[in-house]
Amino acid sequence: TVCFEHGIDPMTGQTAQGQAPRGNWSAFFTKLGESTSGSYVPRAVMVDLEPSVIDNIKATSGSLFNPGNLIGRTEGAGGNFAVGYLGAGREVLPEVMSRLDSEIDKCDNVGGIIVLHATGGGSGSGFGALLIESIKEKYPEFPVLSCAVLPSTQVSSVVTEPYNTVFTLNTLRRAADACLIFDNEALFELAHRKWNIESPTVDDLNLLITEALAGLTASMRFSGFLTVEISLRELLTNLVPQPSLHFLMCSFAPLTPPDRSKFEEMGVEEMTRSLFDNGSVFAACSPMEGRFLSTAVLYRGIMEDKLLADSALAAMREQLPLTYWIPTAFKIGYVEQAGISHRKSMVLLANNTEIARVLDRICHNFDKLWPRKAFTNWYLNEGM
Repeated sequence: TVCFEHGIDPMTGQTAQGQAPRGNWSAFFTKLGESTSGSYVPRAVMVDLEPSVIDNIKATSGSLFNPGNLIGRTEGAGGNFAVGYLGAGREVLPEVMSRLDSEIDKCDNVGGIIVLHATGGGSGSGFGALLIESIKEKYPEFPVLSCAVLPSTQVSSVVTEPYNTVFTLNTLRRAADACLIFDNEALFELAHRKWNIESPTVDDLNLLITEALAGLTASMRFSGFLTVEISLRELLTNLVPQPSLHFLMCSFAPLTPPDRSKFEEMGVEEMTRSLFDNGSVFAACSPMEGRFLSTAVLYRGIMEDKLLADSALAAMREQLPLTYWIPTAFKIGYVEQAGISHRKSMVLLANNTEIARVLDRICHNFDKLWPRKAFTNWYLNEGM
C-alpha cells in the first residue's frame, strides 16, 4: 500500500518511466543509483526465526527489499517466547542490529523506529521483545512504537499464546515508548461484520492493519500547503501522558469493503462518528465506556470538507468521556494526499482506559494455564 501511494512498483521498486516518487518518499525509502531509472528500497528489516515467511517475501517481493535485510533462520521458535528471547533470538540479534545500524546510518534525521510484530508466536513475542529492548538500550534518543498484534482463538489455536503475550507485554511496558494494540479478536469481527467475509483469514486482518498504519504514517510521508505534518515523536508525546500509560488503540473509517470503496462513499460527519463507535475499534473493547486520556485524529483527502470535518469532530468531542487532568490532549492532523483504497479517510489513535479490558482477557487466559503450571517446562528448559 505504501509503495502504491508513492507511485513505486512493489515488485521492482521502480517508478513509472523513471519519474520521481510522490510525497516525502525518503522518509520510508532509500534510492539505489543516481540515474532516474534507479530503484527505491524500503527502510525496513524483516526477521523471522523460521524460513517460510522470509522465503515467501523473497519469492513475491524479493526485488523490492534489500536482500541483506531479509533475515530468516531454519530452526524456528516453536511458538515459545523463551526461544525468541533467550535462545535462537540471541544468536540472530547481532546480525539484525547490524542491519538496523546500517539503515540508521543512511538517514539524515531519524524520526523514530516502528516495530511490527505479533505476540502469540515465538519470533514476534520473544525476539520482538528482545529487539525493542536492544534498540532502546543502544538508541535511547529514538522514539520506538511497537505495533503489537494480539492473538485470538478465532484465528489461531496455539496453546501457549497467553504465556507468550503476557511475557511480551511485560517487556513492552518497560521498553517501548508506546504500544499500538491490534487485537485479532476485534479484527476478525470487523472483517466479518463490515467486510461481509464469512471466515476471515490472516491476510484479511492484515489488510485492516495496513489501512490504519498507512493513515498513521501519511503525515510523515506527504507534505502540502494544507497538510499538517506530525512526526512520530510529536504523535507519541501527545498520546502518552505518563510512561506507564502507553498502550494505545486505533480505529479507521470508512470500513467499506475494499471492492466497494469506490462506489459507496461515506460522508465526513458519518465517518467521524464511526471512528468512536465501539464496533469500529481495532481492539475488543468499548472506548465510550472508558475515559480518553489523549486522542489523535488524522484526516486524509478531506480538504474540501475541512470545515465540515472540524465541526463534526468538535461536536463529537463534546460527547467524549475525557479526563479532567489532561484537558488539551487532542491532536488533529490533515494530509491532502488521499489513500489508495479511499478518496477520503481518517484514523483515530486513542489512549483510553478501556484498553485494560483487552489486557484483562489475555491475563484471564494466562490464569487458566499458570495455576497448573501447564507447559511451563517448555520455557524453563530454555532458561527462564
